[in-house]
Amino acid sequence: MHGYRGQLLRVDLSAGKSWTEPLEESRARRYLGGRGLGARILMDEVPVGCDALGADNRLVFAMGPLAGTFAPGSGRFVVLGKSPATNGFGEAYTGGSVAHELKYAGYDGIVVQGKASEKVYLAIINDKVEIRPAARLAGQGTLDTEEKIKAELNEPDARIISIGLAGEKAVRFACVMNDTDRAAGRTGLGAVMGAKNLKAIAIRGTGKVTVADPKAFRESSLANLAKIKKHPWLGDSPGSAGALGTAGGVEDLSSMGILPTRNWETGTWEYADRISGMGMKKTILIGHRACQSCPVGCTRVVQVADGPFAGARPEYGGPEYETVASLGSLCENNNIESIALLNQKCNVYGLDTISAGTMIAFAMECFEKGLLTEREIGFPLRWGDASAMVRLLDMIARREGVGDLLAEGTRRAAAKIGKGAADLAVEVKGLELGMHEPRGKKGLALSYATAPRGADHMEGFHDPMVAAPNAWPELGIVKPMDRFTLADKADAVRLAEDYNSFINSLPICSFMSLPIAGIHNTKEITGMLAAATGWTDISFEEEMAIGERAYNLARAFTVRESGGTADDRLPAKLSRSLLGGASKDQVIADAELAPALQAYYRGRGWNDTGTPTQAKLASLGIGDVAQQLKGGSR
Repeated sequence: MHGYRGQLLRVDLSAGKSWTEPLEESRARRYLGGRGLGARILMDEVPVGCDALGADNRLVFAMGPLAGTFAPGSGRFVVLGKSPATNGFGEAYTGGSVAHELKYAGYDGIVVQGKASEKVYLAIINDKVEIRPAARLAGQGTLDTEEKIKAELNEPDARIISIGLAGEKAVRFACVMNDTDRAAGRTGLGAVMGAKNLKAIAIRGTGKVTVADPKAFRESSLANLAKIKKHPWLGDSPGSAGALGTAGGVEDLSSMGILPTRNWETGTWEYADRISGMGMKKTILIGHRACQSCPVGCTRVVQVADGPFAGARPEYGGPEYETVASLGSLCENNNIESIALLNQKCNVYGLDTISAGTMIAFAMECFEKGLLTEREIGFPLRWGDASAMVRLLDMIARREGVGDLLAEGTRRAAAKIGKGAADLAVEVKGLELGMHEPRGKKGLALSYATAPRGADHMEGFHDPMVAAPNAWPELGIVKPMDRFTLADKADAVRLAEDYNSFINSLPICSFMSLPIAGIHNTKEITGMLAAATGWTDISFEEEMAIGERAYNLARAFTVRESGGTADDRLPAKLSRSLLGGASKDQVIADAELAPALQAYYRGRGWNDTGTPTQAKLASLGIGDVAQQLKGGSR
């Protein structure tokens, strides 16, 4: 089977055994890989209502048909499981080299079940799979874990997936790390890995991936690469992601009034330049690097050799946009050296930087308002106090003192604090918002409210993308859309989500499919997929159906685990006016959100509570899923 290796690796940690399972071509074409295949596995195998940190949960690592090739952006894979943060659909994407290496080893994915009786790691060397003891790795950070496993296996070129202390301590926003500085950050799947006593997975492969039509594959890949090089944000310009990283747009976001600041009180900040990509370049940047098969290289490499925040090392890369916003403007911390150190600590501990920064900002506002006292925290926690932030981050990762409370995430922490703390918690379904202000991107707000995994900034589109004519003609988005309105956006949001769900099932880096400045590469992506697999009749319409199928599977899982009632609401802070800047006084009121939700549900073919109907699921070839949904799926 071209583009695939034709099998999944299955691991039962409770039984201490592994085996392979065939991946039939018909199943591969229906779900592709990534999100689609992973969501199907979770729906089929995770018991209803199971404990996310229990042995019955699954932990899935899913690649796709382009991993192992030179297709631009193909070094991406997804980790999936029931989320301990939301108790719903959990997924997190990451890049690096692991996706390629696993395909070289002979597998299209890994499915882990059960729980080991003691800490272990998984060693995959082509068709030799071992479950090995890892007690000596307890508490070790990412880089130390990688180095020790490579030395033990005598495989210096092995690629490593691992968790840090946060995953071992079941911090609900612990992430799964790979290649030292790459993070599958969202939904707390590092805690799932830790609960299974799985410290790491080492992978070394010497095989290869074949494509059905090498000539056509090369032509499509080169055509796609040419478009990427012309892209104003991905190409070779001085302000591109390669030159300045994803933080290159910080100052522009502040000028638009949509840079999350002071726990979402305002969207503009006078110190934005200090934490921007240019600010980093002028101070601590020493280089950049790329995921395998990536032509851009947006990963920053920084070093801080001295001063109060010394210790940031090149091996751990450097902070990207979500990190400089969450650990910078959101906390009013303008010290880029401290942000670099905090980013490194998150990578060592295995913490999602978005949720970590949000937890600190939430705690800062709780302290400001007297909901958390100095005695409870152990020290003053004032806006912009970088030293206090470092101290609190350590406490969260170790679950020490108030860190044990904050390690539960904003929704659970706010409920325990009480006294109105829930009004300060900025999350959806228990997942903290990405660093994108929805009061100035109201189409994004609809995705935040409805996305299967919670507040997901990667699900649909960001409104400035569709502000120009013919922004996304393949989806019928041809008229400019005002970023400050939700009216008449439901269908556009839905279609963008379905296409991105296809991209996430492929999966390739989402940056490689951004429709900006009139550059669209849907045709080239279809060409790469067709040439790789030999599915010469695959069409854009089929790709959209694949994406919609995967999206509905993910949504059905979350609805099933919630007991049948969708939790599609936005945090209270978004109903209050933004302070200052170009998006001043913008709000998202229930009166504006409610009709947009109903229009969105109708467009999706769901019922009026947001549950996928039996008819919709059947039309996508997954009608059996309706039997798992409690009431209302008709």
